[in-house]
Amino acid sequence: MVSPIFLSRKYLGHSGSTDHSIIGLLVLALVIVHLTQRRHTVRRLISRFFDRQSSTGHRLRQAVSDTILWILTLNAMVSGVADFIVGHTIFLPIPGPNILQKWHAISVLALLVYVIVHVVRRRGRLRTSHIR
Repeated sequence: MVSPIFLSRKYLGHSGSTDHSIIGLLVLALVIVHLTQRRHTVRRLISRFFDRQSSTGHRLRQAVSDTILWILTLNAMVSGVADFIVGHTIFLPIPGPNILQKWHAISVLALLVYVIVHVVRRRGRLRTSHIR
């Protein structure tokens, strides 16, 4: 990440939104690589999600969890792109602190919390996992 940020500062000037965009694109690239590596697992989870009768409780929960993770990632991406297109931060009409009213900030915060829980709960399987 340091190299693209350094190059953007050298050729495009210093910009926090450029740095943020580069980091966001790198995270998106990591998500795409991860889902591509796990495409068989993702396909199997999607089929189990819609076939509730033959799924065990654990596998159905895993499919629901992965669906929530996908929706939170999509929400963070859409909110970031919407902020960029509009040219300013989009605020949600909800009461509370300023940070909780920013659509992109709250989306990314929710995604970050969910990813941490996701990785911590699956850390035992991550050590023995093989990419197919």
